[in-house]
Amino acid sequence: MSGLNKFGALAQAASSLGNLHARTWLILAAAGFGILGLLAWGGIAILSWLWGQAPIATETGKRLAGGVLTQVEQVAPGLKEQAGQWLPGLAADLPASDVSGTDVGPVPRYPGLVRSHFMREGPVVKVRYAGRAAFDAVLVHYVQGFTAAGYLQEVMSATPEGEQHRFRHGQESIDLSLLRGPGGQVELRLKLLPQ
Repeated sequence: MSGLNKFGALAQAASSLGNLHARTWLILAAAGFGILGLLAWGGIAILSWLWGQAPIATETGKRLAGGVLTQVEQVAPGLKEQAGQWLPGLAADLPASDVSGTDVGPVPRYPGLVRSHFMREGPVVKVRYAGRAAFDAVLVHYVQGFTAAGYLQEVMSATPEGEQHRFRHGQESIDLSLLRGPGGQVELRLKLLPQ
């Protein structure tokens, strides 16, 4: 009997909906469209906010990854170099032979370094060398070589990633940048600035 009562209630509700005036239907439709419009606007607002947060999230991810790598390197020193030996593709490829150009300055090139870049822009000459070598040994080689040739040394900047020095002799100035790379690699940049 209760099943019949349910159908009766549904039938009564359907007949009362049929008795509504057209104006009431228009008001209900307008309210429904208004609610749908607000939901669409809210969805678009949330998506645009998320889109704006993407650069912040990627920058935070990069910072966290860098922090993790720093922590790993502190806990297990030399792990990066060992990973470069185990996975040679992880380290940047070194050039096999010199590119065209000439060396800069009075100091002979450190053994094992290959000229990877040469550029002349008027009186300015830029040369880059790359290779596997001990960072400190390369730095000492060039500092001692330039000072022995009569150049005055000035340290421009120094960080764990690399150092920049300026050597002056008369009207000539040579900027030296030495950078640490993965797997025991170094990159040496020399820039001749005649004055």
